[in-house]
Amino acid sequence: MAQPLRIDELNKKLEATGRIDGWNAMQMRRLVYANGTVSHDSAKVLLGLDRACSKKDPAFAQLYVEALTDYFVWQTEPRGYVSEEGAKLLIDNIGADGHIGSKTELELVLNIVHWAHHCPEAVVLLVLDAVRQSVLLSRESPLGANRPRAAIGAGDVAILRKALHAPAGDGSLLVTRREAELLFTLNDATAAGRNDPEWTDFFSRAIANHLLNPANVPVIPSREDATRRERWLDERRNIGQFLWGVGKALSSGDIPARKVLEEFSPAMVAGDQKAAEAEARATAELLGREAIDAAETAWLAKRILQDDTIDENERALLAFLKREAKAIDPALTPLLARAKL
Repeated sequence: MAQPLRIDELNKKLEATGRIDGWNAMQMRRLVYANGTVSHDSAKVLLGLDRACSKKDPAFAQLYVEALTDYFVWQTEPRGYVSEEGAKLLIDNIGADGHIGSKTELELVLNIVHWAHHCPEAVVLLVLDAVRQSVLLSRESPLGANRPRAAIGAGDVAILRKALHAPAGDGSLLVTRREAELLFTLNDATAAGRNDPEWTDFFSRAIANHLLNPANVPVIPSREDATRRERWLDERRNIGQFLWGVGKALSSGDIPARKVLEEFSPAMVAGDQKAAEAEARATAELLGREAIDAAETAWLAKRILQDDTIDENERALLAFLKREAKAIDPALTPLLARAKL
């Protein structure tokens, strides 16, 4: 009587051939979910196969994203909180070469940061750095192939918003100092580029939220989060369509990202618009009750004047803070005057 196929046996076979077809993906799914959950060993197999096999059926990509999101997000304790150990495993595999190298890897990490109640900062930085490399190193980045150099599109803003949004759904952005520095780096490098208009508003709100330290506010999961798992697969496909559409536009040298979003994922367009509206309300509420202190003011002034200029996006940020913040340390007054505000 033939012995049942083991996951390690299938793993060796697939690694040897460097190819995963639809039937192999179905076999792997049965083995990965044989006990109803994704084991640590199965997660490592999936991570390894994605790197080892150059030709993969789309069914494997679907399994890869679904099973690894289950493992890192839904099977952790406490449920929904990505552990430091899990983050290290993810980064050691996906970010082993210093960056996210494929749309499938990006889709996985986006799903993790979207669905998790909390992710270690290193995971979010991995997504932000993928956007940085796509925008600034387009010829070297597989995610930015053939796109114009140094230009932030609506698709980039959508990815950044998804990575930085609080999963609690109150519209807050969770922006740490390292993330804020990366956003400034992107802005400085693209100030003369053809950025999408959404970048200015997103940049202003993200930095404003960082200055109010929302990242220090604990995220408490709500009852609504429990229903999200049921809708996960449908939304996952929307994210996949979105990334595929953006990739197709980039490969042709055309960057009508908003049109791409509308064509391939209408639900994501609507969701992104709602996220932006919630973001605006949350930022206004925070600014209405919080002050920007001397240390934050000093950092902001130093960061804006790093290149000895105030560009239109930085001026929009300063105008936003002046208009909305309850109180700003007087040390920012000279910078506001220089920006003619």
